[in-house]
Order: sequence, then C-alpha cells, then structure tokens
Amino acid sequence: MSIEDDRWRDEIEFWLSPSSFCKLRVAKDAVMVLPQARGIVHGADVLSVLGDADRWDQVSFSDEISLEHGDCFVLAYEARAEAEGRVYRALCSSTYCRSGDRWQMIAHHRNALD
Repeated sequence: MSIEDDRWRDEIEFWLSPSSFCKLRVAKDAVMVLPQARGIVHGADVLSVLGDADRWDQVSFSDEISLEHGDCFVLAYEARAEAEGRVYRALCSSTYCRSGDRWQMIAHHRNALD
C-alpha cells in the first residue's frame, strides 16, 4: 500500500471507530473544527468529544483530493455517512504528519452540508 492509500484507510477508520482511532492516531495536541455545538476542540478535549461522537455504519468519500508535502499529508473530500437510517454529509479536511515511523492526525475540519 502507498502512503496515500494508508491515509485514506485511516480516514475511514476515523469515521467508523472515532474513539479507538483517536487513541492510536490522533496527536495529543491535535486541533479539530467540528460543526454545531462542538466547535473548536484542542488537545485532550478531542478524545472526550470523539468518545461521544455519532457512530456510523458506513462512510463513503467523493471529490477526494490528497497532497503530500514533506512529512505531512492533507486529505480533502466530501463525506457521506450512514447509520440506522440517518444520512450525514459534510465537507472535510484532515492533516496527518509523520512522527518517526508513525503518522498522526494533527488537524481535522468538518463542515456539515445537511
């Protein structure tokens, strides 16, 4: 697998298993900009917010853009997530940076479309 494929796979895991993903792949000082009441979240608050996040049964991405720049990788896309008859759509971006031999999410932005 390529670095790009691995990051897209990480992004799917982020949507489907946010709590476990956060423990393994989100930097301790990460920043997230989330819709509605959650707003801007930083550091330790990220784990708390993602622990309470909606659980999705499936997610698909469209209009994907990826960019590798040095030790960072940016993903931008439109997400469509589904669970229990609910559908959620959002424009998103995530930034991953290499730390040693691991990649960690350092930023995520989500703008709800519905």
